[in-house]
Amino acid sequence: MTRRNLSGIFIFEQFEGEEKKEPTCFEDCTEATQDKWLDSLDNESLKNLTKQLAETLIGVADFAGITRKEDETN
Repeated sequence: MTRRNLSGIFIFEQFEGEEKKEPTCFEDCTEATQDKWLDSLDNESLKNLTKQLAETLIGVADFAGITRKEDETN
């Protein structure tokens, strides 16, 4: 598994073949770890997480110079 460390939202995760848990960004964690961590958050924390992930997505899109292509059927 690759640790891209884009969002800066770190959770401890241990991947197969690793000796111990390492700080791992939310988006790089397994779905099971994400689900367990999300279940522990209150509504305000979920809002903050969503805003941080949106900021990261915008940053990646800006860096790569990409936007979503408009639907040409409209």
